[in-house]
Amino acid sequence: MKICIVNPGRCGGTLMLCYLHSKLPGYNMLYEVITKDLPQDENIIFKHQFLYTHQPLEGADKYIICDRKDKDAWLFSTYMSSVNKHHHGSVKGSIWKFNEADYNRSKLNMSKVYDEVWIPERNRLLRAGADMVWQEDMKIEEDVYFRGTKLVPVWSCKRE
Repeated sequence: MKICIVNPGRCGGTLMLCYLHSKLPGYNMLYEVITKDLPQDENIIFKHQFLYTHQPLEGADKYIICDRKDKDAWLFSTYMSSVNKHHHGSVKGSIWKFNEADYNRSKLNMSKVYDEVWIPERNRLLRAGADMVWQEDMKIEEDVYFRGTKLVPVWSCKRE
């Protein structure tokens, strides 16, 4: 079975991918698939960030959408991940770059892309039978690792 975790980007997809992979013995895991060609492996779980590729991915047996209820939290997380080159959440006690003017420009542009590009794709996947998980509702109580790095929750607000 080919299982695809699809998300707009930077909203907990890696956490979900690694957690589910730990529960699926015999499955290979790919971090991201960014082409239209799916891997030929029979039992595989992978992530596809739609707003990174701007193209739907067809051919998986199962799609699980991972998104945010709080769009502002998603916008902030996407911005912070990009400017700080740290895509798996904030690390408490660290100093991170943040520029209010840059963030406001990014917020306007990314909000438009989210609404006009991601939402129609998310709705298409839901109509086709995809399951949906909100990042805020994920209750993972164990440590989850990606390539030896402990995954932490993504940024949610400027005060973190």
